[in-house]
Amino acid sequence: MPSGPGYSRGTLFLACRFHRRALPDCQHQEICMDRFNGIPAIGLGTYPLSGAEAERCVAMALETGFRHVDTAQMYGNEKQVGRGLVSSGVPREEIFLVTKVDPSNLCQARFADSVRRSVDDLGTVPDLLLIHWPPSDGEIDGPVERLLREGERGLAKQLGVSNFSPRLMRRAQALAGGKLICNQIEFHPLLDQSAWLATARELNMVLTAYSPLARGRCMEEKVVQDIAARHGRPASEVVLRWIIQQGVAAIPMTRKRENAASNLRAAEFTLTEGEMDAISALGSRKLRLINPSWMRSWD
Repeated sequence: MPSGPGYSRGTLFLACRFHRRALPDCQHQEICMDRFNGIPAIGLGTYPLSGAEAERCVAMALETGFRHVDTAQMYGNEKQVGRGLVSSGVPREEIFLVTKVDPSNLCQARFADSVRRSVDDLGTVPDLLLIHWPPSDGEIDGPVERLLREGERGLAKQLGVSNFSPRLMRRAQALAGGKLICNQIEFHPLLDQSAWLATARELNMVLTAYSPLARGRCMEEKVVQDIAARHGRPASEVVLRWIIQQGVAAIPMTRKRENAASNLRAAEFTLTEGEMDAISALGSRKLRLINPSWMRSWD
């Protein structure tokens, strides 16, 4: 694993450490966890949460100890996510908030206005603003330039992309002069994304994993179940551990406090190199869950 600002350990696999401390002013705990390019290793994904449920789940996750919340214009829940941040009682400066620009808003006429609406709906400037999907024609120069402009205007603290292929990652980072910190992609043991991970490390970017549990399918794998039994952990924690031990952040969605707490416990233990390799071998299944018809190519 390379050294640099994106990685906080110099070993082959990154070992996340955490501790809890009670906060006297409200009924929640802070989980102090390693970060990748400033992004907390475990976050809350908010798709497909909506309405009051979205607000409740965001507040619940933050009260449980999460400090990383992910949303998007496409999800239609930015207002509720913003309300959840406030109702949690967690100081804003402790939270890493991510949102994404919808593909329909990538054009010159709509990009800036859409970002302003996101800031208004969230009630705060996001810590990380992403292009949600590359344009269907693959022409990313304009959208990346517009993303940079919003950062210069102070409407996002950091910038990145989502669902970009390795080729587009290289192009985007070159256009951005190395300012992009993240590519958020589908990442789980049943889909080999080693090319994305290698490219991210080459470009001093990190990956964030959406659908990190492959909608529960990863936990059905015998190799995962056997490793979980050896560690006395739920299979979901083993899968999340496999992800974050590679320096990849993960944003599982959950509605339940007990599941949120379990997700955070993925930072408490370490998998052996052999266990990591055994889980990685499942990538030969090539299970891609999110593959829209208009996505031209993944390579």
